[in-house]
Amino acid sequence: MISIGTSYVFSPAMLATWAACCMAFGVSISLFGVDQGWINFVGGNKPNKSELLSQDSEDEDTLSVDEEYAAITARLMSTEAAKECLENTQEWKRLPYFWNTRDKSYESAFIPSTLHAPDKMSVEPVVFLNRDRQQFVFIIHIGKRLCGHDGIVHGGVQATLFDEVTARPAFWNLPRNVALTASLKVNYRRPVVADQILVFKSQLSKLEGRKATVTAQLEDLNGNLLSDAEALYVSPGNEKLFPDNSSRIKAFEDTYPGSF
Repeated sequence: MISIGTSYVFSPAMLATWAACCMAFGVSISLFGVDQGWINFVGGNKPNKSELLSQDSEDEDTLSVDEEYAAITARLMSTEAAKECLENTQEWKRLPYFWNTRDKSYESAFIPSTLHAPDKMSVEPVVFLNRDRQQFVFIIHIGKRLCGHDGIVHGGVQATLFDEVTARPAFWNLPRNVALTASLKVNYRRPVVADQILVFKSQLSKLEGRKATVTAQLEDLNGNLLSDAEALYVSPGNEKLFPDNSSRIKAFEDTYPGSF
């Protein structure tokens, strides 16, 4: 036994255990210090996280936001649906999807302020109007962040887009070019996989005074029917609350070159 002063007595085994604990504690503190950057490696500094991320990004073939936007738009324009419309300029004319982006209401509108974002409705949809002004084609990319079930586009998102695409024939044909949704019924035929290009087609099916019935279909690029809808729109009688839209519609049609 080894006596220290008059109070404590340690055996060699106890001293060996105490020394081992001290060494383990010291090693733990040293490793924690290295991890936190308080202690440097001999012969050089430990690379920080930003340097590692920078190195990783250099190794990956990434696109900027603008480049990705342009690439997805090019994919929309290269679909068979777009080509058919572009090649038949006597029957189809391209339109913008969004109304006047300089209008003060643009920033508060649901689609541009909420859905139009990376990994959602990633780019502005490509839209074509038929010369009869009763049929529309919409080519849309839906990203990964608009799902209900994992990897499947949320049914509410589909309903929202059906409300958008069925409104166009109503706006173009109702009195004063004003339309409000009265009812919308959606039939979900198949699960819609996210992160793909989709094609909506809408057409006026009935026009009675201030009421318009519009039908629409959602298809994938192989022409498979994924869902369809029927909507009823009314043109309100309150002209002060909902002013005439005809000049706005005309300007909208004149955005892109070409005419019927």
